[in-house]
Amino acid sequence: MDMSFMTIFDVIIGILGVYLLFIGIKGYKKGEVDPMLVTSDELLKCKDVKAMSKELMPKTAIFGGFCILFGIQGLLNDTGKLVVSKAVNAGFLIAFVVIYVLFSYFLHQAKKKYIQ
Repeated sequence: MDMSFMTIFDVIIGILGVYLLFIGIKGYKKGEVDPMLVTSDELLKCKDVKAMSKELMPKTAIFGGFCILFGIQGLLNDTGKLVVSKAVNAGFLIAFVVIYVLFSYFLHQAKKKYIQ
C-alpha cells in the first residue's frame, strides 16, 4: 500500500468521520455535547445542554458520515482501487468544503444561541 501524504490524509479524514458519527449518535441519544465540539468551560455556561445536543449532534453525525465517504473515496482513488475522473474528485472536494463550512456555521450558531 502506497503511504503517500494523501493516503494518510484520507485515512485520517475517515477516522475523524467515524469518531464524529459515533459522538453525534451517542450525544444525541444521551442529550450531551462532546467536549471536542464545545469546550468544558463553554458547557458550564450553556443554558440548555439537552436542547443544544438535539440541535447540534445530528449535524455532527451527518458531517461525520460525509467524512467517512470522503475518506473512502479518496483512499480508493489514491491507491488505484477505484480510479475516478478529476471532475469527480473536484466535486467531492468542493462538497467536503461546503459541508464543513455549513457544519462550522451551525456549530457557531448553536454556541451563540445556547452559551451565555
